[in-house]
Amino acid sequence: MQEEPSNVLAERDQLKDAMATLPVIEQAKGMIRLLCSFSSEEAFTALKVISQHSNVKLRTVADVIVAAGSGTPHTMDSDTVRAVLAEIRKTVLGRAFAD
Repeated sequence: MQEEPSNVLAERDQLKDAMATLPVIEQAKGMIRLLCSFSSEEAFTALKVISQHSNVKLRTVADVIVAAGSGTPHTMDSDTVRAVLAEIRKTVLGRAFAD
């Protein structure tokens, strides 16, 4: 049996990670959409902006939003959670209630 090249293995691992991450990102988008009446595209853009401004991975941003929205405990360090929540207040909530 022939061994797969490392780039194929790396791509496979990236796809597995993406598939594992997708549900929490979709949940976070849904929470933003429900709270702010955003479209799916606007919610995803908000997630990306929060990620960029807080310098936190998109998956982690989604984890924080889902944990905060569902009242479940989070496993992230408190500095990360504070940074993401502060950015959510500015990016999402500030925009949603500015109208």
